[in-house]
Amino acid sequence: MNCTTIRRLGSWLPWLLAACAAPRRQLVDGDYPGRLQPPAALGVDLVWQQRITATWGEGEQRGFEAALQKQRDELTVIGMSPLGQVGFVLIQRPAGVTFENRTDMQLPFPPRFVLLDVQRTFFPWLPADPTLRDGDRQAVVDDELVTERYRDGRLRERTFTRCSGQPAGVIQVTYDWDAAQPQQRAPRQAVLNNGWFRYRLTIDTHAETVLPPAGS
Repeated sequence: MNCTTIRRLGSWLPWLLAACAAPRRQLVDGDYPGRLQPPAALGVDLVWQQRITATWGEGEQRGFEAALQKQRDELTVIGMSPLGQVGFVLIQRPAGVTFENRTDMQLPFPPRFVLLDVQRTFFPWLPADPTLRDGDRQAVVDDELVTERYRDGRLRERTFTRCSGQPAGVIQVTYDWDAAQPQQRAPRQAVLNNGWFRYRLTIDTHAETVLPPAGS
């Protein structure tokens, strides 16, 4: 089956720095195709504390602390400064996406791009199959061929390829799980290699908190 104006925003926001290799214009929504899933698709309400390391260009690299929270039908991504202050707050709700930038720098691409990377990495894309422990599976989702590889019952790799070939290349996500934390829902480390825009995000999850059900 077959089916890239960024400028430095400050060291607190390397994830955003990594959005593309050498673009020449302001990016718009249509430059990064893909469908945002509803936050509820992630399932359980939780908070992840993470370290994001972005690599782009000729080996340039930056890292920052972040928090991701999913609660009911709301998904929140917070980027922190080196001093522990909030640099940005990005929220997805059923009514749409809001972005609060607490710096004096303009974001050079739509905040939706960040959410797309979050969801490509952590959200489910193919129907759950509890019987699959080892092997590959794939399906076309919104004009993208999504392929997943499992080993020992864990997702080890996921790729996205546009059936149209535009953008060309592959988005690949690899996963490393902590054998000492078998109940943890996030991998110890996920690495997203975006072949469409030529950057890499290494996401280390160092704490997970499951939130109580609504109304409890």
